[in-house]
Amino acid sequence: MPGTRMTRRKLLRSTIAAGGTAALAGIPITLLAQGEELDEANAQAAALGYKQDATTVDAQQYPQRSEDQFCNNCQLFQGAEGEDLGGCGIFPGKMVNANGWCTAWVRKAG
Repeated sequence: MPGTRMTRRKLLRSTIAAGGTAALAGIPITLLAQGEELDEANAQAAALGYKQDATTVDAQQYPQRSEDQFCNNCQLFQGAEGEDLGGCGIFPGKMVNANGWCTAWVRKAG
């Protein structure tokens, strides 16, 4: 059928429109790209000791965590500076809390 094929031009227009709509709605584009916030009860999150609030990490269970370790200063964190949520290389398709922590934490270079 004519007009039903997705051309590059149509794809670009729809992508720009979606981004503009998200911006007007006040939704950060990174949230649209990554998905929903990671739940601590998620099997992989629980296995890695993920906590949305790093200050609630059990120090006896995870003695390797120091007080300056948070998702936002981890090399795997993919959020922008100052954002509350961001993507993570360990949890594809999920957003982690910038103030969170898990055992995969690696100091950000620089």
